[in-house]
Amino acid sequence: MHLRSCFLALSRFEYVALCGCLCLLICQGCGALGQRPAVHVMGYVAETGVPAYLREPDLELAEPAFAASVKLTEALLETAPDDTRLLLQVVQGLAGYTYAFVEGRIEAARGRDPEQVRLQTQRAQRLYQRGLQYGLRLLSQYHPPLLQATALPLETLTMHLRRLDRDAVPALSWTSFCWGGFLNLERTALETVTALPLLQAMLTRLLELDEGYFYGLPHLLQAVHYASFATALGGDPAQAQYHFMRAYALSQGRLLLVPLLEAQYYAVQVQDRALFTERLQYILEAPETLFPEQALLNAVARRRAVLLLRRIDELFI
Repeated sequence: MHLRSCFLALSRFEYVALCGCLCLLICQGCGALGQRPAVHVMGYVAETGVPAYLREPDLELAEPAFAASVKLTEALLETAPDDTRLLLQVVQGLAGYTYAFVEGRIEAARGRDPEQVRLQTQRAQRLYQRGLQYGLRLLSQYHPPLLQATALPLETLTMHLRRLDRDAVPALSWTSFCWGGFLNLERTALETVTALPLLQAMLTRLLELDEGYFYGLPHLLQAVHYASFATALGGDPAQAQYHFMRAYALSQGRLLLVPLLEAQYYAVQVQDRALFTERLQYILEAPETLFPEQALLNAVARRRAVLLLRRIDELFI
């Protein structure tokens, strides 16, 4: 049987068992297999198993699996540090884990446990920063100067970003996600003020290359960017609304993160309480079968919608 067919036939638990066995082989030197071929096989298994994670609607089951997947991929990168597939998996994994679970803890603690808000915010920043560093390594595989993207002058960064083509879209998307997530948790820092134009350059190039990647993720990132900051720092409510509308269109209204983030950022920014309530109620009333391929992200949106509605009187004057 063809290798791909064999792996696709595995159950979720067989995937885990095979990954564990292969990990032991690598740790012991792999014998006749050799480390590089074993890493290649395990990377393939992990990559083809990603849809199983995204289809999981149970957040308690998904969280430890996400964490284990990130650590497994980091272990593989010790042997193959320049493997673009592994680098992409770890950047995407850190972005998803941090947003879905660590930021979820921040939101759950707001107004109830300031110490937990502080600790989980610090943890989220560390994880986003970790994802960003992997993302820069990944981008450098497409164009080496981008390893230093966060430290380049704006004009220089823009010039280097022009060298990227559509093949780099996943790398640019998840690296931007991690950087944006980090900056959004540190809005008043001087580092954030100086970094925002650089992040905007990355988002602009991303939209030029492929606005429809991952159900309109480039538009969603740009919308949150415009809705998160004051006008003096590049915020723009009208542009935020436009990009949210494009994200709705490209996801065909099935990805509940879009109305969630519109409520959390845009509705709060323009102080539209009615829109805030409407979007969050839409999420809570949406059927669980709305988007089976992204059941995990939609489950995250439902949990976060409940938490945001609890804070409505705090968020609106």
